[in-house]
Formats: sequence, structure tokens, C-alpha cells
Amino acid sequence: MRELAQHLGIDESEVIQQAVETGVETLYRDMIISRCLDGDLTREEAVDELGANVVDQVDSARDAIEEDVEWGLHA
Repeated sequence: MRELAQHLGIDESEVIQQAVETGVETLYRDMIISRCLDGDLTREEAVDELGANVVDQVDSARDAIEEDVEWGLHA
């Protein structure tokens, strides 16, 4: 942590604050993605929360996984 603080030119408490904020943002993003994939949120709601690029990436990843599973079942 000391090395990060020195590198960023901030004190260690600010490093901790930024780490917590980043962690919460990541957890929130993961929750929205999970809720969308589970059908608890519409795609449009997910786009409103995360942006179209993120949701497009999630859709592409889901499609690729589904294709891989389908291929594996018939291989």
C-alpha cells in the first residue's frame, strides 16, 4: 500500500478509499450483469446502468459460452 501511495502521490488512507470505491463499483457491475443474465433485469435496464458497450460484451461472452456448450454436447 505504501508503494501505491508513493507512486500515486497520495496518502495511504486515500489508497484505501479508492480501493473500496473500485471494489464497490466492481461488485455493483457484477450484480447488474448477474441480474440481467438471470432475467431479473431487462437488457435496456442493464444498458441504462452499465452502458451499451459493457452489455454488448456480456452478450457476446454469453453467446460464445452457449455455443461452446452446444458444441461440447454434440462432439
